[in-house]
Amino acid sequence: MDYREAVGAMHRLELLRRIKARGLMAEGGLHPGQPRLLQFIREHPGCTQKEAADDLDVTPASAAASLKRLEKAGFVSRSADPRDARRNRLFVTDQGIAQMDEKGRQFEALDQRMFAGMTEEEVEAFRSACEKMFDNLADEGDRHLTVWKLSRCAQRQEEDVKK
Repeated sequence: MDYREAVGAMHRLELLRRIKARGLMAEGGLHPGQPRLLQFIREHPGCTQKEAADDLDVTPASAAASLKRLEKAGFVSRSADPRDARRNRLFVTDQGIAQMDEKGRQFEALDQRMFAGMTEEEVEAFRSACEKMFDNLADEGDRHLTVWKLSRCAQRQEEDVKK
């Protein structure tokens, strides 16, 4: 059996969805990775930059650059930790929450568009097939990884190839 056409279709779909998603983010002044950072801060109000960087598996410098952009855009605020003046606590602003909510609606619409014309059974069969293929490829160390962590692993591999 020749799987190349199916793999090609899957790859084309993922690339096109990524292009569309990045376009949606850019419309709101967001860069790749920033929505996940905003989500972490929203879920952990008052967290530190180090906590956010650790969760996202990025360097402190990368987190600092993203936070600087988010703060400049008015999506994140920092306040000094009352117990340790060397630390800042991070919070999503009302403007940041509004942006996240709007992007959430836009991503929901994008996904609805992607699955348009498919029955619930077809969507479930697609999900089930994807899970089975993931299980077939995954090593024990991969099975627990979130989408974000898998994305970071892929990004690191691409960076290593460029070196």
